Amino acid sequence: MMEATITKLRPHILRSEADPRPVVVMTCGIAGAGKSTLSKALVAAHPNFARLTLDGILAEKHGIFGADYAPENYPAYLDEAAQECHARLSQLLTEGRRDVVFDRAFWNKEDRDEAKAIIERLGARWVLVYLKAPDKATLWQRICHRREVEVNADSAYQITEDILDMYWSGFEQPVGEGEIVVDTRAPNEASG
Repeated sequence: MMEATITKLRPHILRSEADPRPVVVMTCGIAGAGKSTLSKALVAAHPNFARLTLDGILAEKHGIFGADYAPENYPAYLDEAAQECHARLSQLLTEGRRDVVFDRAFWNKEDRDEAKAIIERLGARWVLVYLKAPDKATLWQRICHRREVEVNADSAYQITEDILDMYWSGFEQPVGEGEIVVDTRAPNEASG
């Protein structure tokens, strides 16, 4: 099923003679919607893309949440990772040789608009991919499953049902923002 999603996105995410600017695919969705699954699949299908993720930078610099550093350090480390993520994005786009999958929740319009402005200012174009979650119960099932399978940078932060409730109620769906909607109801379509 992920192949179908990549095929759907391909015309939007590749550079062309008409528009040779670097491309930044912005994943958007709640935890468990499939952002990491999609971003990894895009990089595998299109190796010219570099994957940027806050969780990955956190793991690079400090290890795994709750195992390598204390949970109370998470907010400060997350701020540091966000700054590093933006620095890497800037470097990649300034060099202009690679495209980027920006694997983040982009949970509110303000955050999305800010990222789009940065991307445009750096001479690139953005593609907003909204991974639309079917329901909260499915997300919770996916979150539990991925932690059972393996604890890695993408699953280390312990999301409780209360945190998921907060994410669900606070998430601002993109509407009329140039988004491409990917329905993640299919079980293999998105799980991370």
